[in-house]
This record gives sequence, C-alpha cells and structure tokens, in this order.
Amino acid sequence: MEMSTKPSWTQRVWRWLKAHRTAVIAVLFWLALLLIVRQYMTANDLTFAQLTGELQTILSSNWFGPALYIGVYLLRPVILFPASLLTILGGSVFGLWPGFLIVLIAGTVSAMIPYGIGRWFSSEATEPANTSALQRFVHLLRRNPFQAVLTMRLIYLPYDAVSLVAGSLRIPFGSFILATGLGNLAGTLSFVGIGAALEGDLAAGQA
Repeated sequence: MEMSTKPSWTQRVWRWLKAHRTAVIAVLFWLALLLIVRQYMTANDLTFAQLTGELQTILSSNWFGPALYIGVYLLRPVILFPASLLTILGGSVFGLWPGFLIVLIAGTVSAMIPYGIGRWFSSEATEPANTSALQRFVHLLRRNPFQAVLTMRLIYLPYDAVSLVAGSLRIPFGSFILATGLGNLAGTLSFVGIGAALEGDLAAGQA
C-alpha cells in the first residue's frame, strides 16, 4: 500500500507564496516605501511637522507645486503621513480657495488607494463574522452604500479605515467616491482655512 507523504511546512509556505505572489509583492513594495521614508526621517532627525516644513518650501518655490502636492497626498495612505498636516499645508501654500480645490481633489483621489487595497485583498463574497451588530453594519453598507459612506465621512471616522472597509466589502466605486467627495467638503474647508490663515514656517509654529 502506497503511503502519501504530507508536504512540509516549507513546501506549504512556498505554495502559498506562489499562489499569492502579486499580493506579497505589493505588501513588500509598501513596506520598502514606508521604510525608506522612515529612514530618511530618522537620518535627518525629522518629525512629521518638520518634514511638512521641508515639503512646504519645495511646493511654494516650484511651478509644479500643485501636481507634486497631489502626488504626495496620493502616497499619504501608504506612508502613514497625517492627513491633517498635509491639508493645513495645502492652505498655507496655495491659499484658501485654490488650496481648497487642490486639497479636495487630492484627498478624494487618495481615498482610492486604501479602497483599492481592501477590494484587492477581499474575496468576491466577503461575509461578516457571526455577530449581529457587525452583520447589521455590513448590511447597512451594502443596502445604502452612498448614505453609509457619507455618514461615516461626516462624523469623521478614521479616513483610511473607512476606505479600506468599503473596498473590502466591495461597495460600488461610484457611490464610494461621490460620498467621499461630498463628505470631504466641510473638513477640507476647515483645515485649509487654518492653513491659509498661517504665515511663515509651519514646522516651527511661526505665524
């Protein structure tokens, strides 16, 4: 009688890595990018506020500042940069109304990153855990996606977490991005207004 040999743990790990190689590569890329930013901050003894000050100088002294700002904002969910600092920076560099428009676009588009990550790593039919409260929450999201996402934006639940959950539950993209854009209006105007009222070096706290 022929005995079947059970694969070793290394073989099982290797098979799993091969089956999920795209996701593994994406996670490694994210970790590498995060490590580079953190290493730069450590090597130059920078806090997030001081890094914002350096970015402020670059944005205000170059004609491509708005495009660069949007690009940095797109990377924000990946490098875990505080959204509030970047939003205030937008008002300080670009002024109230130009800054409001630029930041609104950047903030809304940046929500697509965690949304896409959540959707990518989720299965086609993600089922909630067997708890009635969680099931009701998930059913609410799926039944009224626009209203649910808009409400979460307006009560200022963690920004990237909302996007990640919406993606993992495969909330329709149109409803998600429209609700996110509308939900961003008040908060964006408030923080950009703070930045527009400030003059001088944000990192040093000078006004």
